[in-house]
Order: sequence, then C-alpha cells, then structure tokens
Amino acid sequence: MSGHACPEHGPPSEPEHRFCEVCGRNLVTGEPASPSVSTTWLSSRTDSTACAGCGAAYAGDEPYCDHCGRRRPVGRDHAELDLGCVAGVTDRGRRRRGNEDAIAVGRTGSASAAVVCDGVSTSTHPDTAAHDAAEAGLAVLLAALADGADPEKATADGARAAAAAARATAGPDAGESPPSCTYVSGIATADTVTVGWIGDSRAYWLGADPACLTVDDSVAGQLAAGRSLPPALDADPESRALIRWLGADSDDPEAQVVSLRPAGPGRLLLCSDGLHHYLSDPTALAAASSGRLIDVARHLTTVALDGGGHDNITVAVLSFTPSGGSVP
Repeated sequence: MSGHACPEHGPPSEPEHRFCEVCGRNLVTGEPASPSVSTTWLSSRTDSTACAGCGAAYAGDEPYCDHCGRRRPVGRDHAELDLGCVAGVTDRGRRRRGNEDAIAVGRTGSASAAVVCDGVSTSTHPDTAAHDAAEAGLAVLLAALADGADPEKATADGARAAAAAARATAGPDAGESPPSCTYVSGIATADTVTVGWIGDSRAYWLGADPACLTVDDSVAGQLAAGRSLPPALDADPESRALIRWLGADSDDPEAQVVSLRPAGPGRLLLCSDGLHHYLSDPTALAAASSGRLIDVARHLTTVALDGGGHDNITVAVLSFTPSGGSVP
C-alpha cells in the first residue's frame, strides 16, 4: 500500500502494512506514531543473561548455552504484566519444560489492548513465533489506534503484522514444521470491546450476560459452531486439530473480528487453551473475576495449575467502563 520504509527499521515485512512493526511509525505520512498520544506496552519476552539450566552467562546473542548446550528461551517461565487498565500472567505450567506462550499488554490514550499467542508445540521453536507475533501485533495495533484508526481496523492491521512476524521466524532448520502459534487480541475503549483471533486462543466477555466471543479455529470448534469443513479435513467432532494458525506454512493472515458496545461495565478476558481446558464456562469465569485485574489473572492461572497445569497458561484481563452504549 505505502511502498515506504521506516527510516530506523527499514521496509515492512509486507508491502500493504501502513505502520512499522517495530516502532509504529506511519509509513504513508512518515510521521512517528502520534507523538501527542502516550503509548506504552510490556511483553513476556525474557531479558535473562544466564542459562536457566546451568547458570552460565550467555555469550552475546548465541541461541544456545555454550556451557551445557541448552537452548536459550525466548520468553519467561512466569511473567506478570500490569498496566492498571490491563494486566496479564503467563506461566509454564506443571508439565512443560518451557513456556511457549507469549503475552503483550499496552495502552494508548484511553484505550487498552492485549495480545495472547500460544506456540504450536509440534512446530519448531514455537516460543519464537509466539513472542514475535505478539509484539508485532500489539505494536501495530497500538500505533493504528494512536493514529486514529477504529478498533476493527487496528485489530485487522495488528493480526496481519503478527502473521508476517510469525512467517519471518522460519529459518533454514524449520523443515516441514516452521515456528507457529495461535493469536488473539483484545481492545477496550470508552465505547467498545473488540477482539480478533486466528487459532484456538479465546476471548470472553465477563459482564452482564457473560459469553465466549470467539469460535475455535479447530475441527471440533468449527463443528460445534455448526460450520462446515473443507472435504479434505477429518470431521472428527472431538478433534482439536487447528485449521488456522500463524506461521510460514499458513497463508491466512486475516483475523476474525468481533466488536461489542456493552451497556454496562465488565471485563474482557483473553487466554490460551492452558486455561480454557480447565475452565471454559463464561459464567464461571465471570464469577472468578472480581478484584484487581492482575489478581484476577493470577487467580485464573492458579485455577489452571491446580487443575493439573498440563499446558502453558496465559491470561490477560482488560477493564471496560462504558461512556454509554447498548448491548450488541
């Protein structure tokens, strides 16, 4: 679309991107991401300089420990992110060696946003795909909001940036299973709640009439929603096999988008399947979601750990207080 490059970070990974995937600069106008609008964000990417296996210091940017050979993790085993209006927790769980989930939370002006990505465990280096996708998606989403885009457009732009970032992680050793992840984003403004997703990470509205806002991009999820599947797919109603994801072996970067205008206050919950495997009922989730946002994220993480913690667990919670509106 723009044909322009960021003066600091070069051209975008896809020519149709309007914003730099690193700093959010508008590539059409050349202007930095709305300098008059305060924007901040956090992610679960690790900044550790020592190997978790043996304690030896990493040598520069080497991907493996020189001492024990253990792969350098991309994310933290446990991370807690709190910006007040949006908060989140990610945890390795009880049965996984590392955390392949990623979370990024941010705010710009009066809007808050979060992205949760779940690395596909059967792919190569899924934690790399998850973190690169989460950070690129949130950076572009926030930049679009700061530039005046509506939440639906910002959601779609963020998902495309995340898809491009996940594709770019495929290296020569990726083989037939390049780094892959699922994706879900959420935005809360003064008037709307907007979510976008690719895969089976979910979004829930926790207010009056709690509801799951997403439909899993899996065989079972699509069949449960009454949707038809391509003839080539096995129509097993119990199959959790993904039919959409982000990665070099996926060519569908378009998120499904849902936007609401709730009449009353509530919360927006994003989570990986490490939580909704144990607690998926919207009413039960709403009942467990009182208190500070970070405390809600901690509590729901504990619920999954106490249930068995078979997978990585990631939970993001956003606050919504309407300025006016109506039930969708």
